[in-house]
Amino acid sequence: MPAIATSADGAYIYLALEDASGFPAFVRAAREALETWDSVYAPGAGSAANVASVPGNADKMLFYGYFGSGVQVISHTISTAAEVNISPAGLTTKIVNALAVNPSDPNEIIIATGTDQDLLHTTNLGTAWTTIYATLGFNATALAVQWDDPNRVFIAGYDGVDVDLLYTPNAGAFVSDESGAALKAALNVVSVELA
Repeated sequence: MPAIATSADGAYIYLALEDASGFPAFVRAAREALETWDSVYAPGAGSAANVASVPGNADKMLFYGYFGSGVQVISHTISTAAEVNISPAGLTTKIVNALAVNPSDPNEIIIATGTDQDLLHTTNLGTAWTTIYATLGFNATALAVQWDDPNRVFIAGYDGVDVDLLYTPNAGAFVSDESGAALKAALNVVSVELA
């Protein structure tokens, strides 16, 4: 769950933080002026904050986590400093723990949600979401997608006993645990990357 990300062109650095009240807050600095940080989004509610760049779109960033009832994924336009809630309907107070954006199509996103423990997919920047896999069995903290075939996804997290690394080659029709003994002994997973 990254708390820092750069815009796709590297012009801005974004940080996801907590304000003095413990609510999510996002600040940014231009790369050439790192001594000046500006607040860009502070919802005044919520409990989790992460930030991701949008490959292929230097004017977009994604904020995700939990920012108040039904607000878990925000599309932020860098040039106008405007935000649009693109959250899946019905999440209410659930947290988006992990997010992956297709580097070839900035409108395609896959997220993992807490509580329901679902894997959700959009191909139109949040206008509509479909369920890839329901009830993973843990709150996923990391995911990686093989974007040449977005039905192939790795999902990782701690299930309360040990770490699970699940793999689905076919949009959740079949899921296998690929953890292995060494990974099972870890406390948690914060990132999964595919080479």
